[in-house]
Amino acid sequence: MDPIVLGKSASAADGTPSQLLPAMVNRHGIICGATGTGKTVTLRLLAEQLNRRGLPVFVTDFKGDLSGLAASGGDSAKVRERLAQLGLDERYFHSNPVTPWGPDGLPLRTTISELGPDLLAQMLQLNDNQAGLLQLLFKLADEQGLLLLDWKDLQALLDFASAERRSLTTQYGSLSPASLGAIKRKSLALEREGAAALFGEPALATADLLAPAQIHLFDASRLQPRIYGTLLLWLLAELYQNLPESGGAVKIVLCIDEAHLLFDGLPKTLLEKVVQIVKLIRSRGVGLFFITQNPMDIPGEILAQMGNRIQHALRAYTPGEQRAVRAAAQSFRANPAFDTAAVIGQLAVGEALVSCLDGDGVPQPVQRVLIQPPASRLAPLSAEERQQLLQASPLAPKYAQTLDRASAYEQLQQRRREAPAAADPGAGQSKRAATQGGSEFDRALGKMANSFGRQLGKELVRGLLGALSGRRR
Repeated sequence: MDPIVLGKSASAADGTPSQLLPAMVNRHGIICGATGTGKTVTLRLLAEQLNRRGLPVFVTDFKGDLSGLAASGGDSAKVRERLAQLGLDERYFHSNPVTPWGPDGLPLRTTISELGPDLLAQMLQLNDNQAGLLQLLFKLADEQGLLLLDWKDLQALLDFASAERRSLTTQYGSLSPASLGAIKRKSLALEREGAAALFGEPALATADLLAPAQIHLFDASRLQPRIYGTLLLWLLAELYQNLPESGGAVKIVLCIDEAHLLFDGLPKTLLEKVVQIVKLIRSRGVGLFFITQNPMDIPGEILAQMGNRIQHALRAYTPGEQRAVRAAAQSFRANPAFDTAAVIGQLAVGEALVSCLDGDGVPQPVQRVLIQPPASRLAPLSAEERQQLLQASPLAPKYAQTLDRASAYEQLQQRRREAPAAADPGAGQSKRAATQGGSEFDRALGKMANSFGRQLGKELVRGLLGALSGRRR
């Protein structure tokens, strides 16, 4: 597979090309730089070049301005100027095969059960007590055969636990009404922020991302940051869990914009799991490229896994910014031809410091590089073009329509209809009726687990914990 040319080295006397080896992209990489220095353009170029070599690429579009990947370039005077600087001509421009995901594309969904209690607690911003109760509610759902697929299933489970809290205490211990109420309030708040649309069926099958020479573009511009970060952590866990060992071959590359949002507010225990997955996922043939403003935005243990580095300009006016520049400079293999820390502040728009791994996995000395422009259109697609792109997707028949099969919401409604009458409605028996009703309801719960629930089982593998357990669903 031909090397990816990132640009022309300005620090080498002969202006040799700066190259990224496709075989090394599963050693991960990072693209950094201040706002307006060219990170997004470099991201475009990387996605295009990986795609041209037959590798599927999943790109998150946090600002909603990357849809032009699907159209041929040449619409920018600055791009044409850069083309001339690099000795390229009009034949350089081309469109790319893009599958759109998100509000104007295919729905990218998971299920409540697949996300799991750890990541759901992170998304809901629960405290330790509330997160512990959520773990218990997932256990309750498993043992009662309740499928947790979409957002209304979660709401139904919370309502059920609140209504039957007393009768469930014997088996599950105290279910704090205060914590139940807090989880309910936070879930309703998250629903108003658009979280409900991300849950349901058909859920994303990771195998559908592996079609060769396809750019999967996920428009995340309307997602709240914590929803965005949690959803991508789930995707990493899914890929690690579901893909077999690759024997060193690269199967897919994920390019994650605003990557710091994956780690903001992440508790230590969850961060440790993420670090493990980042370390191990390359054995599944998955390469990660994180795009962020400052390398210090990424936890140190994860930053250490980023073998390929592209650093755009950083400004250093405050002591904190100066420390960030020094840290960025120290992450490169030094080049005796220049002072790396000094050059980081001097880079023009579209220039970067680049150090990629050689064929033995050894970082190359850092080079100052004039980055090659993207071949696709910088301007986003029109609404009409987006619709045409969506209709042309071979995955549209599978994902465009929502499937709403019987799950916890419907199951609990059915149970209420089928539960035997609590008591004879005669006068003076209300206390005995309440006791009998609770007993009858408990017995009904044990008998009515349906086939879906039995297939799930009591040890359903979920989320990050499931991925690291080594088991498959």
